[in-house]
Amino acid sequence: MDIDQLRNAWQQQEEKLEATRALNVKILKELKLEHTKSKIKQLLYLPVSTLLFCCFIICYATIFIISNFGTWYFVFSGIVILFFAIAFVFSSVHQLRIILSLDYQQPITILQRELSKLKLSVIYNLKIAAAVLPFSPFIGIFTIKAILNFDVTEIISLRQVLIFAGITAILQLISLFFSAKLSAKNKDKNYMNWLLKANGSQINEAKSFLSEIEDFK
Repeated sequence: MDIDQLRNAWQQQEEKLEATRALNVKILKELKLEHTKSKIKQLLYLPVSTLLFCCFIICYATIFIISNFGTWYFVFSGIVILFFAIAFVFSSVHQLRIILSLDYQQPITILQRELSKLKLSVIYNLKIAAAVLPFSPFIGIFTIKAILNFDVTEIISLRQVLIFAGITAILQLISLFFSAKLSAKNKDKNYMNWLLKANGSQINEAKSFLSEIEDFK
C-alpha cells in the first residue's frame, strides 16, 4: 500500500469516526432534550394551580371588601389579600409565558439562558411570599372572618394589640432579610436550591441535562 492509499484509507476512517461521533451527539441531544422537556412540564403545575387559586381569591377578596366596607381592618385585610393575589397572578402568567415559549431546537446556551430566566421567575414567587410576612396578622383576620364569619378583634385586648404590632414589626424585619437573600445574584446558591426543592428543582435538573450535552460535545 503506497502513501496515497494509506492517506485515503486514513481519511475514510476519520470520516467514519466523525460521522459516528455526530450520530452519537445527535442521539444524546435528543435523549437529554426529552428529559429536559419532561422536567419543565412537571413545573407547569405550579403556575397553573397558583393562577387558578389566585383568580378565585381575587374574586372572593373583592366581594369581601364590598361586604365589609364599613370596617377598616376588614377592608385593609381584603386589600392586602387582593394585592398579593394579583402579584401571584402576574408572576404565574410570566412563568407560563416562558415555559410555553421555550424552543428546544435553539442552541443549548440560549436554552440554558431561558431556563435561568424561568428560575428567576420562580424565585420572584418566593420574594412575594416573603413580602406577605408583615401582613400575616391581617391575613389571619381575613381568614377567620372568611371561614368562621367571626370578628377576632372582638376578643383582643390592648395588650394583644401591642403584641400584634410587635409581631408585625418582627415579621417586617424577617421579610426584609429574605428579600435581600432572594436576589438574582444568589440564584445558584445552595440555600436557594434548597428553597426550590419542592417547586423549581426541575429547572436545575433540566439545566444539568443540557450541560451533559455540552460536555459530550
